[in-house]
Amino acid sequence: MDLKQEWEKYGKEIEFNYSVLPDEMKSRGELITYAPKQFIVSQGEFPQYIYFIIEGIALGTRNYSDGNEYNYFQIDKNNGSIGLLELFARKDAYVATIISMTEVKAVRMESVAIYAYVMNHIDMLRRCLTLVSDDLYKRSGNDGIFYYLDGLDRVRYYFVNYYDAHKNDTTDIVTVEAEYQDIANSVGISLRTVGRSIRKLKDREEISSMRKKVFITKEKYDILFDNLWIR
Repeated sequence: MDLKQEWEKYGKEIEFNYSVLPDEMKSRGELITYAPKQFIVSQGEFPQYIYFIIEGIALGTRNYSDGNEYNYFQIDKNNGSIGLLELFARKDAYVATIISMTEVKAVRMESVAIYAYVMNHIDMLRRCLTLVSDDLYKRSGNDGIFYYLDGLDRVRYYFVNYYDAHKNDTTDIVTVEAEYQDIANSVGISLRTVGRSIRKLKDREEISSMRKKVFITKEKYDILFDNLWIR
């Protein structure tokens, strides 16, 4: 038996979005339009509904007890289902807050209806399994690096790696050309957390900054490295 041939049998069952739902389920949905920066679901709410995005982009975030806000993922019409993780994990609260980045059109459906339908249709179960497994596989690398790092240490990690990648023999000063949003996207935190972390690092004299530009010397690099990995 060849594993790749077995995979190929179900090669088309790789998505779980609005387009794969049968008409009998689509007819039970309610189309809702969200303006940019509008909450779709809030962390901690009971997952009474599943939302299938058909237009636009939304962002998943989660707030932590340390005051930081981490960006998890972007959702669009291709991967656009909100609430499936909670539904099939049988958890009674949305794990993240979902906010529309652009105008978003989503079809809202009762979770209980989706659950009953999927559990009685093996092809839909296979789609759910592939969706969750693929997401876990893609995120496992970063989770291994960032699992124990809070927002401040994630920014330290970014600066340490940036210095390593851009240092040269002519000077020991590296100017970080990346925008705050680039840093946020790279380490999975919000723009606000990046700004707060950079202010803390400047106050602790781990970096120098001026007009939203960060400068790292070899001395500052050593401090960042020690505070990240050795303390």
